[in-house]
Amino acid sequence: MQYTERYFGTEYAEQQFFASLRPRIERMVRHYVRSGDDDVEDLTQECLIRVYNSLESLRDSDKLDPWLHALVRNTVFTWLRERRHEMEMCSLGLEADTESEPYTSHEDDTLLYMVLQEVLQTLSEEDRQMIEMRYGEGMRYQEIAKVMQMNVEAVRKRINRALAKLRAHPIVRAITEEAG
Repeated sequence: MQYTERYFGTEYAEQQFFASLRPRIERMVRHYVRSGDDDVEDLTQECLIRVYNSLESLRDSDKLDPWLHALVRNTVFTWLRERRHEMEMCSLGLEADTESEPYTSHEDDTLLYMVLQEVLQTLSEEDRQMIEMRYGEGMRYQEIAKVMQMNVEAVRKRINRALAKLRAHPIVRAITEEAG
């Protein structure tokens, strides 16, 4: 007996399961992809297909959410890489005497945003909040200390340690080595 048969029992239950997954997956995709609705719809559909095809690899149904998040993230990463490759291949057809900027697009920004979100997950919730307040909202150390109910020096040290941890992350090191 297959996992899906054991898990759902009936075809109707399976249809209900996938119908309930669709809005969750679409929200996750929208978190990563800020382009048009067509792209979001296509990626949502691709994720649903991947869930259907690989549901048997999910051994513990209690871990559906992290499994689903990883599946969506990987699908979006793959889509962004393919899209970037397509754009680079199209740009090869340009004439040599045409000056153009290096390829940068919304997809590049989205990929960097996704990488940043992934790396920030390695920090504690408090450290992540302090980094977001300092660099996302532009707050000063004194303001952060007041919000976090800590002294200024402790905030400064925590932020510096968090930045060091972020810089040491393998993804960030790879990006900085490639850029520099």
